[in-house]
Amino acid sequence: MKSTRFRRRKARLALPTAAAAAATLVFGLGASAEAAPAANPDPIPASFDFADCPPLPEGSDPHLSRCIVAVITSGKFQIGNFDQAIEKPMQITYASAFNPSTFKFTTVFGKLRAEKMLVQGGLFGDPLLTAVYARPEYAGTFETPPSLDFRINVGLKVRLINPFLGSHCTVGTDSNPIKLSFTTGTTNPPAPNTPISGEAASIARQDPPPEVLQAKHVDNAFAVPGAKGCVFGGGVADWLINQVGGFPAAAGTSTVIQNEYIVQKLYDQL
Repeated sequence: MKSTRFRRRKARLALPTAAAAAATLVFGLGASAEAAPAANPDPIPASFDFADCPPLPEGSDPHLSRCIVAVITSGKFQIGNFDQAIEKPMQITYASAFNPSTFKFTTVFGKLRAEKMLVQGGLFGDPLLTAVYARPEYAGTFETPPSLDFRINVGLKVRLINPFLGSHCTVGTDSNPIKLSFTTGTTNPPAPNTPISGEAASIARQDPPPEVLQAKHVDNAFAVPGAKGCVFGGGVADWLINQVGGFPAAAGTSTVIQNEYIVQKLYDQL
């Protein structure tokens, strides 16, 4: 019985260790954590997909390791001159892997799923002929450093989609990504942006299981690199995208806001 209780207690601490101490207040305090007023203006998704849970590193205990799914239901995605509301759900899946030999948790990225978003106005202001779509993609960095404000550091590139731009046109690359440092607290950006605040993780729903958290992550202090590979990978139109999109964009001139629902499952329950 003692072993079972210990295992359950450790399992409840898995998300806080990997995803930050803000969630500790929700999962670690158990009965003392009460449902807060709704921070997310959107309805809770009907279901959560755990198909993208990554394989655990060797030595991880599936009884104490968790897969975490965050569904971004709405928000703002503004980089340079491209400003778009998030109107279609995005999903980030990752693992908090616990190694009983080292007593350490490791964050393992799974997958980012996002649909393309229409860049308002098109490349030249004509939404019919020169419409450009933007799709955020993972660019090789995903970290959940311990903090009190649910920090998530992620590297992104934004693929620009238009028949004339080819399939290799991105703002940011794997080697030079857009480096976002999300917080549920308050940002400290350089001018001209001013501080904005997210919403700390809180319980949105306990029944039916799995328990659902809600949170708002924000960042408006990041810089945006220039476009690369536009016009069939040749870079011929990089200058055009940079001119129209305002890239590279200095730190403090772009903003991302994400309203989220977050769920988790132990690997032995997947």
